[in-house]
Amino acid sequence: MDLTISSQHTTLTDAIKEYAQKRLGKLDDRFKFPVDVTLRIRKEETKREDQRYIAEVTIPLKNGFIRSEERADSPYSAIDLVQQTVERRIRRHKTKFNRRRLDIKGLEAEIAEQFSAEPVIADEPEEDVVELEFGQVVRTKKHEMVPMTVADAAAQMDLLGHNFYMFKNKDNGDINVVYRRHDEDYGLIVPAEAKV
Repeated sequence: MDLTISSQHTTLTDAIKEYAQKRLGKLDDRFKFPVDVTLRIRKEETKREDQRYIAEVTIPLKNGFIRSEERADSPYSAIDLVQQTVERRIRRHKTKFNRRRLDIKGLEAEIAEQFSAEPVIADEPEEDVVELEFGQVVRTKKHEMVPMTVADAAAQMDLLGHNFYMFKNKDNGDINVVYRRHDEDYGLIVPAEAKV
């Protein structure tokens, strides 16, 4: 495993680096081949002191990535939480894909085969604050719109731990959004002029 650690608004000590290497090194056993793992530790001034430190892990895959973010009262606790979350996510998806080994295809098959490779992940731009009537946009993210099926987009959404995912539909080229409903099923948002 190749671990890259960065920090924002906090000091990255040797003790934190060693601790992160030890904890995230456990993820190495979950992959067939070496993977690149990026850990970003940052500190935010929040009203809740138990959520000031944020640990964010990103693991590139061939056609996507696994990402998780956890908050805690110290960088050590945040690293513990994010490691556990990523490990659970990997285990859940490996189990899910192994059960359906005979029926899977596309992105799901690649994930079941191996959790590695090197996608192109756009660098996050500088964060500009946009004032809205009720609040503000404080973060903008970009990601490559790789054409994929609805099933592949749902799998990628689950890997990221999000409740929605925007993608370019492989069947018609439209920009769609897949999302998780409260009843644990999925929904799909398509443009009004799209053929469903």
